[in-house]
Amino acid sequence: MTKRLTTVLLASWLPLAPALAAAPAPCPPATAGVSDLGYSSYLDNGAIRGSNIDVLEELQKRSGCKLTVRWYPRSRLYAQFFSQQLDLTGASLRTAERDRYGTWLPYTYTHFELVLLNREAGKFRSLAEFVARSTARLNITRGITYSAQTQAQLDRLQQLGRLEYVNDYSVVFRKIQAGRAEGTLAPATIHLLNQRRFGMVGQMSVSSVTESPRTMVGLYVSHKVAPEVLQRYADALRSIVADGTMQKFYERYLGAEATQRLYHDDARDILDALPPPR
Repeated sequence: MTKRLTTVLLASWLPLAPALAAAPAPCPPATAGVSDLGYSSYLDNGAIRGSNIDVLEELQKRSGCKLTVRWYPRSRLYAQFFSQQLDLTGASLRTAERDRYGTWLPYTYTHFELVLLNREAGKFRSLAEFVARSTARLNITRGITYSAQTQAQLDRLQQLGRLEYVNDYSVVFRKIQAGRAEGTLAPATIHLLNQRRFGMVGQMSVSSVTESPRTMVGLYVSHKVAPEVLQRYADALRSIVADGTMQKFYERYLGAEATQRLYHDDARDILDALPPPR
């Protein structure tokens, strides 16, 4: 995956609806940062695509706020956000550190899964079992936040010499393909794209592990963004989730079965976590 910065002006893609164009308080243009996260955001011949880009495009349409999207290596994305070079980040898990710099607005789910070459796969119900009963090596990327329980097991793997951090998921799967690792920990949005991209469909098995339950993912909006603009983003995201548009975005990339595994119940907890509508 190239580390060059790629910029897309979403405003050039979408004419604003007349009702939004007539809004009494237009918001200033904003910049959102994204990085390599499989079908959430990926580079396709220089263009940034993915469900996260679809969300930002729809956010612009429904809020009336022009957005520019820029591509960063995962390890640089939050450094840019923390230094106030970005107004929004896409596809972010919530952390206490990030909360110091922005407001988190959830819009979907993610679920990190243990993905192994078939010859290494077993009936692992937890990462702890995998650590104890396997000799397989994992590669994961820098800049990803995991649950405390997951990180504890990853630390054990690293101490055993069975874990390596790399810059992005294309490197992860390239190394698996080359025999320098046997698996990774990644959500379906990431591992499905890379399995298809590297011709590994049917060669890998996926297991859910107890240390990594389904969790919400959202946008971080910088504290420098005006409260009324933040509210417009929140209201737009609420409508995207409530009317099923978000699930349709996921079905476009993952298919109905994988999307249903994520949205096995309604999205009420996402709606409850968003600021109340104005």
